Amino acid sequence: MLAQPSSRPRPNLPAATVFSLATLTALAPLGIDMYLAALPGIAQDLATSPAYTQLTLTAFMLGMGLGQFLVGPLSDKTGRRPPLLIGMALCTLATLVCFLAPTIEVLVAARFFMGFTGAIGLVLARAIVADTTSGLQTARLMGIMMMINGIAPVVAPLLGGFILAHGSWRQVFLLLAVLLLIILGLVVFFIPESLPANKRRTGPLLSAYEGIPQVARNRRYRGFMLTLVFAFGGLFAYISGSPYLLQNVMGLSETHFTYVFGVNSLGIVLASSLMTALVGKVALRRLLTLGLSSLLVTSLALTLHFLTGPQFVPTLILLFCFTFSVGMVLGNASSLALTQVREAAGSASALLGAAQSLVGGLASPLVALGGESAYLPMALTMLGFSALALVCLLTTPRQESDYQLEEKP
Repeated sequence: MLAQPSSRPRPNLPAATVFSLATLTALAPLGIDMYLAALPGIAQDLATSPAYTQLTLTAFMLGMGLGQFLVGPLSDKTGRRPPLLIGMALCTLATLVCFLAPTIEVLVAARFFMGFTGAIGLVLARAIVADTTSGLQTARLMGIMMMINGIAPVVAPLLGGFILAHGSWRQVFLLLAVLLLIILGLVVFFIPESLPANKRRTGPLLSAYEGIPQVARNRRYRGFMLTLVFAFGGLFAYISGSPYLLQNVMGLSETHFTYVFGVNSLGIVLASSLMTALVGKVALRRLLTLGLSSLLVTSLALTLHFLTGPQFVPTLILLFCFTFSVGMVLGNASSLALTQVREAAGSASALLGAAQSLVGGLASPLVALGGESAYLPMALTMLGFSALALVCLLTTPRQESDYQLEEKP
């Protein structure tokens, strides 16, 4: 059975713990953005097609979805720290296999296992936040983590581009393995157990997964969760399509692509900073509505622009506006979803992450439907997911807590 949530005030987390948790959530952008510019090179080096190379993205996202779904609820029973340590160690090993992969089949399999084990850090970071914070404090901490996390999509492609300018895609995965070892060290020293034994699930092992249907039946959790998931689908359509748009269509080199991608990723950092500053001054639901409206308008403008033939400067401006809009959505949607069911934080984080990864995995092949030089499928996928995200929010029941501007005693 579920433990009852504590009514006592929840403490602030130490800065070192917040930073360490943010590095765990950065695993996804690190695992994706560092090697994006190398996708055409991987296809050539391993003698495969661009569509098959895209499967390395899809496999990673599907692995992340499955890993979160299986381990998140289990952590409601075992605690957060043991699976976190095991997952980070195995993720490092999987990354080394990517470095050594002799064929595209081995690379796809290793990417799946890398996503599966890396997912453990992502799902448990969110669960730890839900364990140790409440109310607007959760929203602020999510915003701070999004700011730190947002630096990864800026730095990762720059690191990847530098390596590709002096080496090959294999060295990108070698550097990733080193970074994962550092993150493992942060977990060991700065992330303590956040779920005491008296708050854990009891009963047989499989009883850990009883929380998933309980969480899924919560109408408000489901609405905010789907809002986040579809917004992420739009972001991943941009992530998976941008190397081909900016390199094959716009003619950018691998190095110049990483610069552009990094600048666009700053939009998430800036928006997350703005959202964190506005928490407690503007209602979370209003901030979320504003972000989704901006997301829909920007993706519609991008689609109309692509219908007339993409031009370099307008395309970059619209892509930056899109990532900025995503940054307005992710942290607020996460905190609103998790606060609905914090008594089952592991299951709630797992369902959210699994659905997010599944939709991200579907976005990649949708973008690739038109081939490596087609750009309209990318814009249409971004537009479709943005519209679905806004519909999900508008149909989610409202509560007074959505408009809370100060902490309740």
